[in-house]
Amino acid sequence: MIDEVIARSGQVTVFDLFRQRALHGPDRPALTERGRSWSYAQTEDRVLRLARSLGDRGIGRGDRIALLAENRREYAEIELACAAIGAIVACQNWRLAADELRHCVTLVSPALAIVSARYQESYAALGLDVPVLVIEDDFESLLSADPLTERPELDPEDGLVILYTSGTTGLPKGALISHRAQIARMTAYRMDMHVTPEDGFVAWAPMFHMGSTDQVLATLMTGATVHVVDGFDAETIVGLMERESLGWMLLMPGSIEPVVELMQKTGRRAKSIRAVGAMIDLVPRALAAELSRLTCAPYLNSFGSTETGLPPASSCLIPAGETPQSLSKHASAMSEIRLVDPEDREVAVGEPGEVCVRGPTLFSGYWGAEQTNSKDFRGGWFHMGDMFRRNTN
Repeated sequence: MIDEVIARSGQVTVFDLFRQRALHGPDRPALTERGRSWSYAQTEDRVLRLARSLGDRGIGRGDRIALLAENRREYAEIELACAAIGAIVACQNWRLAADELRHCVTLVSPALAIVSARYQESYAALGLDVPVLVIEDDFESLLSADPLTERPELDPEDGLVILYTSGTTGLPKGALISHRAQIARMTAYRMDMHVTPEDGFVAWAPMFHMGSTDQVLATLMTGATVHVVDGFDAETIVGLMERESLGWMLLMPGSIEPVVELMQKTGRRAKSIRAVGAMIDLVPRALAAELSRLTCAPYLNSFGSTETGLPPASSCLIPAGETPQSLSKHASAMSEIRLVDPEDREVAVGEPGEVCVRGPTLFSGYWGAEQTNSKDFRGGWFHMGDMFRRNTN
């Protein structure tokens, strides 16, 4: 019994860490959107009222909520409310065809669906027998409840979000990501990119994707500001870069050129960015160098996944303005890497092998996919399916 008490004293959840930031910096801005700002105290109050309303509807530990919405502050509030009561947010990809979206929703057997007006018709067309709340119609009324005061005892291994990943074939799979994994991803984010509590995050990439959701939660656990943007808009993004101190300014192939062109044309510059860019293997090296020169920020030479977060190999920061001669990755904090042959034997340095990872940033398996999990987690390592070669330099 005493061992269980000791073990519980070492446990903490995403909501616990967010609440500590609200306690110690209640007036700091937690969320901004379209020129408006909500403090940590205001956000905590809204989250606890929402948590109470969800609980009153019978939503509790382990229950799933299907969330289908564009980027908006309510998205983060729903994730935090579920973090408070132990529910799981299944973040739906609004880009999917109807059959794929129906599969993703039914896969997790949600107790409730929350949709925005933008996607209300698309969701209704799925013909699912799941209670639905529409954000524009119902959300503010949910906040009329008294704030939640008694929270259930949770375990960091409890799931928090389900993010979908299709890999290369078949229907999307639902990757279950725990409180433990999100806390570890926050830690790796700060360690690998030297992000501080003063460095905010611009959430323009879809929040159903780990590129935004992981960093939104990480930012709110560390007391910085999440700037919510409804999709890619170069003018809005450059404006935030000018005015705000930022951690990782996520820019993917296709979004880099408009930002570079706008900054070149106007002469505008970033205030402070810890790292910029992503997926440099798919970006012309001269373009990556120009982006980092204009922003005075190192370019992130990344390799991660929905299942692993920014790790296992996203700690290489290419100096600002430098055109890289090599795109070799560097192992991230919070993860261990092996390269193995088809018989799961570790390969020699310089030989190609499948990337296998273990560490606290790992997800908790694919939802409802026991056979896939047994195969992909064999030997106590997650087998990613990607082939790499370990360099000596």
